[in-house]
Amino acid sequence: MSAFSPEKTRDSLKSGPAGRLLLSALSLAYRAGIAGRRLLFARGLLRSRSLPVPVVCFGNISSGGTGKTSTVVTVALELARAGRRPAVLLRGYKRRVPPKKITVLAKGRPLSLDEAGDEAIMLYRLLEPAGIPVVVSADRFASGSLAASELGADIILMDDGFQHFALRRDADIVLVNATEPFYSDRVLPAGNLREPPSGLARAGAVVITHCEQVQQEAIDALRAEISKAAPRAVVVESMHTPDTFLDPATGERVDLNSLKGKAAASLCGIGDPASFENSLTKMKIRLEQIWRYPDHHRFTPDDLAAASRAAGGLPIITTYKDFARFPDGWQQLLGPGVLILSVKIVFLLDGWKKLMRIVDSAGKGED
Repeated sequence: MSAFSPEKTRDSLKSGPAGRLLLSALSLAYRAGIAGRRLLFARGLLRSRSLPVPVVCFGNISSGGTGKTSTVVTVALELARAGRRPAVLLRGYKRRVPPKKITVLAKGRPLSLDEAGDEAIMLYRLLEPAGIPVVVSADRFASGSLAASELGADIILMDDGFQHFALRRDADIVLVNATEPFYSDRVLPAGNLREPPSGLARAGAVVITHCEQVQQEAIDALRAEISKAAPRAVVVESMHTPDTFLDPATGERVDLNSLKGKAAASLCGIGDPASFENSLTKMKIRLEQIWRYPDHHRFTPDDLAAASRAAGGLPIITTYKDFARFPDGWQQLLGPGVLILSVKIVFLLDGWKKLMRIVDSAGKGED
């Protein structure tokens, strides 16, 4: 089942010449606004401030899922293992408090979907075992200052801030989805790009994600386009690989092969639902029901009750991010058989070493 989304409206407008003309005009205006804002920061008319600790930004030039969060988690855990004290900053998209309110997710503090947002809660649940805090606010300078002064962070990882010029960074790492190449796309709202491909020139590294879903020829073509836009950037490749199932009712891990050859239903509201569903089908799971909602959709009891009826007793598989938006009483609505797919990011060749070299260099103040 699909709910309303901006993509549907755009597709509807594209079906007629008047709609296409409107989208093109809006894209030109959006593009002009981006250029104007960057110019204001470049000339100092808008202020860009620095934190007392290094900042590494993970972002993208497109809307939708690129695998950013998995990369941030992997890097944060590696830094913690090496004795560093990272903190992660997020804007807190679609949370229900004033945008600049600072919400800290750390041990001993309650989790609130309204105050933190689904992405922050998902991130924190993955980072909590390593004691890595997540700080949420639209004011990344204020939240980063708090992370450094009160939480003891010695390096900041900013999740989704490539277009956030108010905070200076020591390194910018951009992720691009191999299944949705930016060079064949347009700027919002006619397409999914947040800014033109030329923006990649600001990146120190570009990570091509979801390489497992395309042929090598497509990766080579994407590399060539990245080299044109960002000739000095380090380019690495990665794959998203299923790690385990988690039973949220018990907290136990469930073997990935437990559903091989069996029927199940999928339920998600994420930026790249196709990647999630493709992962399940590659695991030889027969998806008899597929439920898609817009990114960041807050599930209601009616949503879950309808999914349960449609699933007809089949296991329902969802994601960490979606489960964070399940309402109270989800277990009574869905019953047993709910599983969360946990995935891990795997870098190809020496991509992981190259990426961490950039992060470490930023952390030491090197160029």
